[in-house]
Amino acid sequence: MLKEYSSSPKIRPKKSLSQIFLVNLHAAERIVDSLNLSPDASVLEIGAGKGVLTQFLIEQAKKVYAVELDKSLYEFLREKFSNQKNLEIINQDILQLDLKKLLPSSPKIKIIGNLPYQITSPILDWLIQYKELISQAVLMVQKEVAIRMSASPGGKDFSPLSIFVQVYTKPKILFSLKPGSFNPPPKIESTVIVLDFLSQSRVKPEDEKLFFQIVKASFSTRRKTILNCLSSNLKLPKNLVEKILAEQKINPQSRAETLEINQYLKLTQELKNYQDYF
Repeated sequence: MLKEYSSSPKIRPKKSLSQIFLVNLHAAERIVDSLNLSPDASVLEIGAGKGVLTQFLIEQAKKVYAVELDKSLYEFLREKFSNQKNLEIINQDILQLDLKKLLPSSPKIKIIGNLPYQITSPILDWLIQYKELISQAVLMVQKEVAIRMSASPGGKDFSPLSIFVQVYTKPKILFSLKPGSFNPPPKIESTVIVLDFLSQSRVKPEDEKLFFQIVKASFSTRRKTILNCLSSNLKLPKNLVEKILAEQKINPQSRAETLEINQYLKLTQELKNYQDYF
């Protein structure tokens, strides 16, 4: 029988690790249900904490990997779930975890986690690094970050983060959680977002570096036009950029946030021929 959260010993959240513990059990169950786990599913939890999500995961999945960096929490989890045969608790920094070694021959895994706000970007990088091994991720992140991750072109929230996430996954905001759902209550609102990993990335592996270089250059100065951003940051003659934009039917006076991802992909193909400039 699992111990109730309320019976947990007093483990104080560590500011050095930006720990906030989910204490709303109804929300925890709802978050786990969002994974739609099948009986033969494997799931990896980022930052298991006191096991509030873990206790629901082990009821639904065939195999659960709970990753926890904090040694005291790791020991607590080992004691709390000592009789769980389908749970493997890992005391490691998620960013140092080699998912290929952990899952040498398993089918694609699902990911769940309440991400520390200050390392959300590195964790997203880690997820994309292992995109071929992941089918879906359900993450709790800062509300503003979730909005940017799922933003559409044309709005103020569309950004390089939006493009980075959306060339590899299909994001969808599920619901938000009030600060009172956590201990200690954070000063900002948290949002649960699901990332369905695409079977094939929208950007070719050999084009990734150039693609993101173009995206970064385009968004370098929000108030500048796409023409000025590309020509100045990529060291390209303005008349050449105008020609390329015209061929792609892109208004040279457009701002970066108004372009569709497919337009950035097409620009990448065109600019391949001019990399000697930059």
